[in-house]
Amino acid sequence: MRIFLLSIIMISSVFAHRLYILADDDGKNLHVKAYYTKSSFCQNCEVNALDKDGKVIASGKTDEKGEATLPFKTKNMDIEVIASMGHKNKVSYESENDPLTEDKNLDYKKILLAFGILFGIFFLLKVFKKR
Repeated sequence: MRIFLLSIIMISSVFAHRLYILADDDGKNLHVKAYYTKSSFCQNCEVNALDKDGKVIASGKTDEKGEATLPFKTKNMDIEVIASMGHKNKVSYESENDPLTEDKNLDYKKILLAFGILFGIFFLLKVFKKR
């Protein structure tokens, strides 16, 4: 019985110091949050985004709230957080978004379309005014 109680106490203390990682992206940036418990954040921890070969594609450090923002470069990656005193965790991340490329042609197309619509409206107003 003592061994059972002792093992339960030891297991519960192990989970108290586990490093948790949450990640999300907006297509441009990867937002990572690392924490031990809800009120204990992983501050100044190293955050690495790794590709499928284990090569670092982006890295950064967490702030006082345990948050880091990295550039979003690939859809599938591993996120690794290295903290002090041997705490380290790695999670696989698969995004629903594709990394945004700087497609400025799309913006120009929207601008030209808007000017075309405005020109068309004013042209129609001028035609109706002359009648």
